[in-house]
Amino acid sequence: MRKAIALILLSAVLVPAASGVGFSDKVKEFTLSNGMKFLVYERPQTATFAGMIQVKVGSVDEPMGWTGLAHFFEHMAFKGTPVIGTTDFAKEKPLLDEMDIVGDELNVEYMKGPAADQARMQALKDKLAALQREELKYVVKDEMDKIYSENGGEFLNASTSNDTTQYFVMLPSNRLELWFLMESERFKNPVLREFYSERDVIAEERRMYEDNDPDGFLSEQFYNLAFVLHPYRHSVVGYMEDVQTWSKAKAVQFFKTFYAPNNMTAAVVGNVKLAEVKALAEKYFGDIPRGAEPPRPNFLEPVQKGERRVTVKYEAEPRLLVGYHMPGFPEKDNLTLRLIGLILSRGDSSRLQRDLVTNKKLAVQVYAGANDPGQRYSSLFQIYALPRHPHTTAELEQAVYAHLETLKTEPVARAELDKVLNMAEASLYRSIGFAENVFLAMRLLTNVVIYGDINADFKRVEAMKTITPQDIMDTARRTFGESNRTVGVLVRPASGGEK
Repeated sequence: MRKAIALILLSAVLVPAASGVGFSDKVKEFTLSNGMKFLVYERPQTATFAGMIQVKVGSVDEPMGWTGLAHFFEHMAFKGTPVIGTTDFAKEKPLLDEMDIVGDELNVEYMKGPAADQARMQALKDKLAALQREELKYVVKDEMDKIYSENGGEFLNASTSNDTTQYFVMLPSNRLELWFLMESERFKNPVLREFYSERDVIAEERRMYEDNDPDGFLSEQFYNLAFVLHPYRHSVVGYMEDVQTWSKAKAVQFFKTFYAPNNMTAAVVGNVKLAEVKALAEKYFGDIPRGAEPPRPNFLEPVQKGERRVTVKYEAEPRLLVGYHMPGFPEKDNLTLRLIGLILSRGDSSRLQRDLVTNKKLAVQVYAGANDPGQRYSSLFQIYALPRHPHTTAELEQAVYAHLETLKTEPVARAELDKVLNMAEASLYRSIGFAENVFLAMRLLTNVVIYGDINADFKRVEAMKTITPQDIMDTARRTFGESNRTVGVLVRPASGGEK
């Protein structure tokens, strides 16, 4: 599920637009009395619809000791209810309760660290495994997926980012009520079955994407260094020390805190009617009580006062990460830096691609972009690059800095600016074909949940057109300073070199 994140966020701007000026004339909104908002885009030219529910909760909302829970609950939300996913919940429930007791005891022992009683831990693990085997007698694996598939469902998945969590599926239009039934039940009556086995799955996922992947290995150390206080410093999957000690009580508390209807927004896009969506929304979601507003701590990241560097050793091709702190939306510099990212690395004729990859052949790959790793708060402008042998990360790093210095001192030519602006505008209308309603739903939700405006992506492109070459130079000078820079380098361990 985690792999879907990048695809969704990247493609969210590559779908057909509602009109030349925005979505307002096509998308209708309504809000239930409990605060849950719905966005409805009637597209009768399709025989299907996409349903997506976005919860304003991501890894950025996790306190210390709770890292990874947003992503973990995304997995748990597929495990069913007292009716879905079980053959006999009355017999399954006592086993679930007993597993939680054993799981809590195991967590307490694990948290003792080096002083933990290993024999006791093994005994508890064995007891937990025996209970899991007994519980599996009553579990119907992946029944939610099966129900959707048997009713023509496609593209069923979910994703968690630093900022949000979303659940989505594409169905035939005559299965609209099924979608409302299934999605409301998973949030009204979740049963966190297979909790401990799924916790092990997440631990393995962490090993795969963070510990045993060169990019994940480098990026975790990089973000931990770039952010001192802000929770953007930890990865979506969480720290292993937290993953191994998640308790059912923590997960339930996290769910109750963030999965309130007033913290959820749904988009229904495709061959549907507003009146029917309204009626079904009231029928299936209207009785969920409104929750307290989730806590939103104001994390003020301390101003960086000097370059930070980290070098990690890993048996892989060397790579480079460079990040600069940048303001969040709606600051003008935020939009200017997005434009700078397009100038530097959007398309084969972009500056870094043309100079470092095509001409000088210093790099195999290079990317520059704003708002990494998130958009809800102040974030980073990041450059990622893979040097081409025999060139080193040091050579590539200096070549990148030369381009950033040029942005500070030389006005961008009008023709180059117009080119990237045309690319940004064209992306608002480009189709991605299959499942376009799913990506359109994601785009609508990002506009509303992150930016607070259904037409945000259109307005941001229009605002980009007002940015001048002088604005670009001013923003580059404010942003691309050595004291505002964090650098991460990955090299091979054997020789400490970069071959």
